[in-house]
Amino acid sequence: MKQIILGAFEINGVNLTSQGVWAHPEQQTYRYKELGYWIELARLLERGYFDFLFLADSYGYPVLYGTTPTVAFEQAVEIPKNDPMLLIPALAAATRDLSFAVTSSTTFEHPYANARRFATLDHLTGGRVAWNVVTTSSAVVSELFGRETVPHDRRYAMAQDYLDLSYQLFEGSWEDGSVVADKKARLYADPTKIHPIDHHGPFFSSVGYFNCEPSPQRTPVLAQAGASESGRAFAAANAELVFLQGKDAAMLRDQVSDLRRRTSEAGRGPDAVKAISGLSVVTARTKPEAEAKLESYLAYVDPDAARLYYASMTGVDLKALDPDASFADVRTDGGRTQVERYRNNTVREATADFLRRGMREFILVGTPEQVADEIGQLVEDTGLDGFNYTPFVSPGSYREFVDDVVPALQRRGLVKSQYSSGTFRDRLFGHARVPESHPAARFRFAAANQ
Repeated sequence: MKQIILGAFEINGVNLTSQGVWAHPEQQTYRYKELGYWIELARLLERGYFDFLFLADSYGYPVLYGTTPTVAFEQAVEIPKNDPMLLIPALAAATRDLSFAVTSSTTFEHPYANARRFATLDHLTGGRVAWNVVTTSSAVVSELFGRETVPHDRRYAMAQDYLDLSYQLFEGSWEDGSVVADKKARLYADPTKIHPIDHHGPFFSSVGYFNCEPSPQRTPVLAQAGASESGRAFAAANAELVFLQGKDAAMLRDQVSDLRRRTSEAGRGPDAVKAISGLSVVTARTKPEAEAKLESYLAYVDPDAARLYYASMTGVDLKALDPDASFADVRTDGGRTQVERYRNNTVREATADFLRRGMREFILVGTPEQVADEIGQLVEDTGLDGFNYTPFVSPGSYREFVDDVVPALQRRGLVKSQYSSGTFRDRLFGHARVPESHPAARFRFAAANQ
């Protein structure tokens, strides 16, 4: 049985996905402003042999019918939150093996500034960084940036141009061996091996030198989570980690198969990506005790806050829909991942499910041994490569998983007992740089050959 990849799903804010659970007595996410809180969490994850900490992000906050409902502020629904990228250097300094995936949008900022930050992070972490590539659909974010809202499919066309320019910056400006750092010769970099890029795409342009020298991975590990047709095609062409969303094993198995088929058709091969799904775990000495613990968490979910959270992600107001209508008829130009997962449900069923689980995929409840068996079965049934662990309370849910479930998974050979060396991509695929089959590879030193 293959060893699974373990990620931790987090946001640099108060609520993660279960809106209202910030008020639970065991919840410490109110400490999100404290660097010490994040360092403690990172070290706990590394003790539990997690592969990466995934930091979701968005610029926006909920707006419904032109206003922000008061429940958004009362229950901290997507507001307030801080920039997660600024955490990474400190967390990398406090750990040795944990990697970090952070979200950055392709819709509002120029690729050059974004590439410079990721190259810097790749240097500072020793190659332990990934970029979760997202497109931004929120109208409120468009207003915050003073831009027009971009239609769904156009956002993905922009994202591809954004990545094509980023690939040139990461891969095509500085040749291997361009940095000499020879003090005796008084030569830091060989100018004959450094080249300006010249990109004039449909959405972005850039001419000149990338002013960051090559980092350990050059292009960071690329993650993506789109569920629409455009999103899945984009992932198959570019992503290395793909976050899938589904409510059951059958749905996930179909998504994994579709992803591997698409990456093969894109010329990258079925093993070019790692398929990851969400996982939450609640354990106790007995299953009834674990079930009671889960209900104690869910009792803190605020229904109005949860519905507002759904609307902020998708543009769909669940309260405005006919409860008996099919969710297959729901249309949105906003984020579609959380709409696609309910295509086979009524609005009433979808609403009840989202109020209970939020964005969570699997919620496993039982003793550590029972949960470990279920995780192994899920991997076998779906073909998944790993899970993004989503806590109910932090750090308590993580500590429970690390102390009780991880040892049970290790006994089954599902989780490693020591870290391998190298960059994040080394640990995932066995090589530090993107392979020749990846589209970034075609930009390697392209400027040198013009």
